[in-house]
Amino acid sequence: MPLTTLAYRATIGLIWALALWHSWISRGLFVDGSAFLLNIVRHVWFFDFYPPRLYAMIAAQVPIMTAVTVGVTDLHLLARLLSLGLFALPTFFYTLALVRARHDAVLLAVVIAAIGSIFMTTSFFIVGEYNSAYAMAILVAVRLVTARKLTPGDGLALLAIAAMSIRTYEVFIYLGPLLAAMTLWQVWRMPRRPIVPALLHLAAAACFIAAMAVAIDSVVHPYSAEHLAETYFMALNFWQNMQFDLAFIPVATVAIWALVRPEHLATMRPYRWAGICIVLLALSPLLALGDTMVRPLAKSQYVARTVGGVIIAAMVAFVWCYGAERLGAWRVRVVLQDKSTRRRVLVLACLILVAVLPSDIFLSLTWQSFLKSFREVVTSHRGLVAYETTPLAHPPDLLMVENWTISTQSLILRSRPGDGIVLPPRSFTDWVPFPPDNPPNIGRFAWRD
Repeated sequence: MPLTTLAYRATIGLIWALALWHSWISRGLFVDGSAFLLNIVRHVWFFDFYPPRLYAMIAAQVPIMTAVTVGVTDLHLLARLLSLGLFALPTFFYTLALVRARHDAVLLAVVIAAIGSIFMTTSFFIVGEYNSAYAMAILVAVRLVTARKLTPGDGLALLAIAAMSIRTYEVFIYLGPLLAAMTLWQVWRMPRRPIVPALLHLAAAACFIAAMAVAIDSVVHPYSAEHLAETYFMALNFWQNMQFDLAFIPVATVAIWALVRPEHLATMRPYRWAGICIVLLALSPLLALGDTMVRPLAKSQYVARTVGGVIIAAMVAFVWCYGAERLGAWRVRVVLQDKSTRRRVLVLACLILVAVLPSDIFLSLTWQSFLKSFREVVTSHRGLVAYETTPLAHPPDLLMVENWTISTQSLILRSRPGDGIVLPPRSFTDWVPFPPDNPPNIGRFAWRD
C-alpha cells in the first residue's frame, strides 16, 4: 500500500476514533460547554448568543437539538451528543481535506501537520468555533490547489464553506481575504471558465470578504470589550501550552530550514533536529509524575488558539505557493518534487500526530476522572457544597476546574433536584451564570449513568 494511502486512511480513522471517544466521555462540557448545555435544556432551543459565530454554533448543536426535540431528557446522553457535534464538525472538514490531498504527499503532510500541531493541541476547548474555522481554511486551500478545472461540484462545495465562514469566527478577519484572493486566483488561472462554476467561485470569494467584514465588526463592536482585551493578552502566552510548543517547533524547524536551505530537505539533517521535540512531546505526560505545573494542561490549550490561527494562515499561504504553476522555479517547490523528500515530509507530519496522542489520551483520562469525581461530590451531598471541602480543590481534579463554571457543571451533573451544588472558591468574586443558592429550574432533565 502506498505511504500516502496508508497515511490518509490511518489519519481519518484516528481522528474519528478520537472524536467518538471524546464525545463518549463528554469532553464538550469542559469550561463553556456546560453553559451551552444548560442554556439548551432551559430554553429547548439552540444556544445562539453570539451572531458573529452563529453558523458554526448552530451546525455543532444539531445532534443535541435533534435529541432534545424528540424528547431526550438524559443530560448524560445530551452531554455526549453536544460533544459529538462539537468534535464532528472540524473532524468532518479535516476528513474532506485529507481525502482531497490523498494523492499528493506534500499536501497530505500539511493537512496532517495542521491536525497534529494545531487541532490536537488546542481543541480540548472544543466548544471554541476556531476549531472549525481552521479546518475550513485548510480544506478550502487544498480543494483549490488540487482542482484541474472549474466544475459545478467544486463551486457549490466552495460556496457552501464560504457561506458558513461568514459567521464562524473572528479569525476570518485575515483568513477571509486570503481565501478570497486564492479563490479569485483559481478562476484567473484556469484556461476555461464555464459560466456557472465561475459564478459560484466568485460568489464564494464574495462570501469570504463578507466573513472578513463580519469579523471586523465583531472586533470593533465586541460582545465583551473585557473578553476581547483578555484574548489579546492571552495570545502572548501561547508558549504556556506545552503540547503546542513541542508539536509546532518541528513544523517550524523544517519550514524555516526549507526557506533557508531547501536542498537540505533531501537529507536527514532538519528531521533529526525536529525529532528531538517529537520525542519530548511523546514523553511529556511523564511530567505529571512530578509535583509540577510543567506538564500538558487542558486549560493551557486555550491560550494558543490565536497563534494557531496565524500558523494556519501560513499553511494556507504555503499550499497556495506550492500549487502555483508560475512558481515552478521556486527552490522549495523544486526540492519537494523528489519522491524521497516528499516521503520524509509526510513521515514527519505523521510522527507529530502520533507523538501528540499520549498527551491527548492523558488529558482525556484526567477529564474522565474529574467528571466522575465531580459527580460523586454532587450526588453525595445536598444543598450548597464548599469547593474547598471537595476533592475538586486538589490535584489532579484541580487542574480541570474553571471557577465560573463549577456551579453550572454541578447543576448538569445532578440526578435529582436536591443534589449538591458546589460553590466557586471563596476567593473567586467574578461573574457566574446564576446564584448558586438559586439555580434555574431545568425541569425533567437529569444526569443518568
